[in-house]
Amino acid sequence: MKINSQNAKKIDSYINDYKEQADLNDTEKVRIQDKVVKIPAYRIPLDYLFYNVENGRFAKEYLNVKKALKRELNPENSDDAKEIEKMLRGQSTSKTLWLKDDLETMGQQEYGIITHDGFVINGNRRMSVLHLLADKNPDYGYMNVARLPNNVEESDIYKIELGKQMAREQKLDYGPINELLKIEHGIKSKLTTAQIAATIGYTKEEIEEKMARLELIRDYLDFIGEPDNFEAVDDINDHFIDLHDKIFSEKLLKQKRFNSGELDKIKNIAFATMKAKVPAKALRKIPKMVTNPKIRSSFFEAAKVAKPSSAKETLEIFKVCETRLQAETDKGKPAKLLNSILATFDSVDFHHPELKQEENKNMIKKIIEYMESLKKFS
Repeated sequence: MKINSQNAKKIDSYINDYKEQADLNDTEKVRIQDKVVKIPAYRIPLDYLFYNVENGRFAKEYLNVKKALKRELNPENSDDAKEIEKMLRGQSTSKTLWLKDDLETMGQQEYGIITHDGFVINGNRRMSVLHLLADKNPDYGYMNVARLPNNVEESDIYKIELGKQMAREQKLDYGPINELLKIEHGIKSKLTTAQIAATIGYTKEEIEEKMARLELIRDYLDFIGEPDNFEAVDDINDHFIDLHDKIFSEKLLKQKRFNSGELDKIKNIAFATMKAKVPAKALRKIPKMVTNPKIRSSFFEAAKVAKPSSAKETLEIFKVCETRLQAETDKGKPAKLLNSILATFDSVDFHHPELKQEENKNMIKKIIEYMESLKKFS
């Protein structure tokens, strides 16, 4: 990991020159190389500190900023630092205002964590709000931080951030997508799923499930032609949970209920309906649709049009399958089914020209056959 030795020396000099002001005579416990150690706490000027551009809190937002700028942001550059501040404050205006009020009334209640050379590992949003306050009152131009030693490995820094911000018992507002991206970052940093699980209080299996869900999300973004635009899935995270848990979990895939070709079609149909705003709970019905011999062929007809450009058409076929599945569920309740049929007939425009289309004529013939069967009860 690259060290800004010049800034580290600046911080050293400030602590030595202003020891009475800087040294808070306190420590913070962190885990380094699997050992709990106490690191010293200081009051450091904001100008000596840099945002952590790898901060998991704004991982998905940062991907879009990088794509727009066609480069990485450099937190040591003042203009880039302002872009990072926009991401941190813009994620939740209400939380930013709350933190601003809390800092004004209560002061800094806990220490941020910084690397030896001044990059903020925990406390980035807090620092962005302190900068906001310092613009009007220079008394806010300092941050209370615990400083890591200079020999800390990147994997330990990652685990410290996870432990402080994403542990199950004290999880902050990472957001579900940023949580997945932060875990993925750990895996790319050569940490095992077991190590990540131990750090944040999940099981190894839960971490693997989260990564499988992230793979589904990436597949969806590729499907809609927006790779890495994770903001496009902010409102449909629950859809991916249901899709994974009901169809694509490792346990279910091992049962081989569906072959690979069927799974590809199911995924595309699900993605197209998600694009068309299908409710998450509707996706739970897919296994029953596919395994029901009366509905299966109709369901897979949707695969022929399952594209982002024809998402609404896909959803229409899906809804027909939903209706038929509900009818199958209610087959032991003939009165309920008859009432539903009657309500449907009440809505039909019998003068509509579409009724003369050949495919509709075939359906009308089938309906008449069913009506003949009902005559004996009249």
